[in-house]
Amino acid sequence: MLSALFPLVYGSVFVFLLVQAFRMMRLSSGPAKSTRRTDRTGLLTTHPELLDANGSITGEDLLVVRFPSQDQPEASITD
Repeated sequence: MLSALFPLVYGSVFVFLLVQAFRMMRLSSGPAKSTRRTDRTGLLTTHPELLDANGSITGEDLLVVRFPSQDQPEASITD
């Protein structure tokens, strides 16, 4: 009995997951509604690291890390 039910359950789950995958791809590949990127909440979000004790954006310089080997385009190999 269980061996006859297994292919039916397996097929149903497979079809369900396939439909869900196509729905997710359709939603993520749709045209952008605006050129300005908006936050998913619809609110302007600021990283907490940029705020001082009063909750204002700090005027301090930000530390930046650069990797010189990654800034250069890869050299092409010619024979």
